[in-house]
Amino acid sequence: MALLNGFTLRAMVSAVAIVAAGAAAAQETRKLRMHSAFPTQTPVIGEITPWIAERIEKLTGGSLEVDVFEPGALVPSTDYFDAVSQGAVDMAFGTPGYGAGLEPAMTIFTAVPFGPQATEFMAWMRYGGGNELHDELLANLNLKGFVCTLGAPETSGWMKREINSAEDLSGMKLRYFGLGGRVLDKLGASIQLIAGSEVYAALERGVIDGGEYASPSVDLNAGLEQVVDYVYFPGWHQQVSIDTLIINLDTWNALSEQQQLAIETTCGEATLRTLAQGAADQPAAIQALMEKDGDPEVRQWSDDLLAALESAWDEVAAEESEKHESFARVMASYNSFRDGYADWQNLGYLKPATD
Repeated sequence: MALLNGFTLRAMVSAVAIVAAGAAAAQETRKLRMHSAFPTQTPVIGEITPWIAERIEKLTGGSLEVDVFEPGALVPSTDYFDAVSQGAVDMAFGTPGYGAGLEPAMTIFTAVPFGPQATEFMAWMRYGGGNELHDELLANLNLKGFVCTLGAPETSGWMKREINSAEDLSGMKLRYFGLGGRVLDKLGASIQLIAGSEVYAALERGVIDGGEYASPSVDLNAGLEQVVDYVYFPGWHQQVSIDTLIINLDTWNALSEQQQLAIETTCGEATLRTLAQGAADQPAAIQALMEKDGDPEVRQWSDDLLAALESAWDEVAAEESEKHESFARVMASYNSFRDGYADWQNLGYLKPATD
């Protein structure tokens, strides 16, 4: 019996050692470097990046360690798709449209002029084919990615001078991103490619005559109201703003199933958090803007100007679809879903009050 007990004890010790060694191996920490396109002090779109890193670390039990780098620390704020694609940077958080130089259709996954609000956009992404197209285009760039924020509608423009018609836009130097910028270019504006975090300085120095950055709360945090005379609504160019987390595909494939699930789950939760926070932050921002007694003056685009902008958008969409097969395929999927959604939108939702 004593021999049996000794053998049993040795076997138990051996088994525990094997399990412990396996657990230790499983818990080996892998470090990932994550570029942020936005300063981490920026409300919502910047603040979420450290939270994403911390959440991934917790959900993986520490087997992944994610180090967040500010814009410019590894690569320029908006110029990161190549770096992640080639594996020079493991992952990055920012706007899909920053990858338009590699794949023009990525701009659609940021925002579409005169497009839907967040619910309809995500319905297309998750259940209308958008995610599949997004995955396909990213895979062609050696990337994997997930929607990781849903932003509130953007301020339509911080302007140094009054705009009453489409003709007033001609010759203006404006900072607008993505497809919205292409629309304004069509109406004669000169579009400047400036990082959002640099819009204040560009307005202050007169490098641009106006532009947009993000939602009102983010814009006020950046101080844009201090350097313009007029602010315009609604955000026809970005009714919803999407940011994504992209990961080098080889790095992604080397992760365990648990680690992959942790990243995907984190982005799902970050999407809901930013949707709610973005909506909650805007009333106070608008109230603060209204209390400034006309400095800057709050304006809404006229119906005629909005019609001119929408007509220009139709031209841009047609031109881009003709030039780029991938853009045409994504727009066809997007438009097909919206056409099918329209009856539900019209019947199921209350219309905004007009007075």
